[in-house]
Amino acid sequence: MRQRDRRSEHERSYEPRLVASGSYADVYLVGEALSGFDGLALSKGDQDAMRASVNLPKYFRRFAETGPSALNDKMFKKLMDVKVGNGNSVPVFEFKNYQARIYGVICNYKGRRAFVGTACDLKKKQQKADSAVIARAASEFGKVQI
Repeated sequence: MRQRDRRSEHERSYEPRLVASGSYADVYLVGEALSGFDGLALSKGDQDAMRASVNLPKYFRRFAETGPSALNDKMFKKLMDVKVGNGNSVPVFEFKNYQARIYGVICNYKGRRAFVGTACDLKKKQQKADSAVIARAASEFGKVQI
């Protein structure tokens, strides 16, 4: 008999999904980043979204296999350290392709180095990252059970 998952729907929505794994790290997406990433592939007629849906998984795999040194600043970079509620700060990174951005944190998750994507900006209008989205990425990371 199969056991029922007794976690709330909100708790289940913060269960990160593994999207790439390699010798360097794992890449997980959760919450807004996961739903935004999944939505990219469903974007009909939006060439930038369709390209991002093809290229971002490639970037995730390259990062997972060899780390950030395998990606240039147009693919992956550290944005800034963001203070979180407990007085500590977390470094927020972004994967990017054609105005689509996945923001997250590199941490130790399930005993391995991992990028955990927590926020996204899929229709970025300017080159500079939106500080509100960066702050949200750090805040949402606090909800992930490490």
